[in-house]
Amino acid sequence: MKSPKEWLVGMLIVMLLGGCATAYQPISQDGGFYNRKVAENIYIIGFNGNGFTNNQRANDFARLRAAEIGEKLGYTHFIVEGTLDTSRTEIVDAGSTTTTTGRVREHGSSATYRETSTTRNNTYTVYRPGVEIRAVYSEGVPKGRHLDVFVIDEVIREVKAKYDMLP
Repeated sequence: MKSPKEWLVGMLIVMLLGGCATAYQPISQDGGFYNRKVAENIYIIGFNGNGFTNNQRANDFARLRAAEIGEKLGYTHFIVEGTLDTSRTEIVDAGSTTTTTGRVREHGSSATYRETSTTRNNTYTVYRPGVEIRAVYSEGVPKGRHLDVFVIDEVIREVKAKYDMLP
C-alpha cells in the first residue's frame, strides 16, 4: 500500500497531465476545433489535439462541436456520415545535453585529470490525435438507416459533464 505522501504525489501528476490536454477551443497552435459548411445542413467538423490529448477526447470534442453547430442552426439531430483520422506523429527536438565526468589521480605532489564528455540529442516522438467528421443535420430523427443518430441536446450535456465543462 502506498503512503499518503506517495498517493498525493501520484494524484498531482495525474491532474497536471490531464490539465495539459488540448482544451475545447477554436483551433490554435495548441490544437482545437474547426468547421466549414458544405451544404445547408452538412458541415465538416474537426478537432486536433496536442501530445497530451487522447483519441477519445478528440472524438468527443468533434461531436460536441457538431452538436453546438446543430443547436445554433435549430436542428435536433445529426448523423456522422464519415470520419477521417487526421492524427499525426511528430519528432520534437528538445536540444541536446552534454554530460562530463572526470577522474583525478594524485602522483605525489602533482595530479592529473582526465575527463569524458558525452553529448546526447534529445528528440521525442509525439502523437497528436485528430479527427474530422462530416455531420448531417435534421429536424427530428433522420429517415433511413444509420449506425448512429445523435440527439443534439444529449451530446452537449453528456460531453460537457464528462469533461467537467460549465453549461
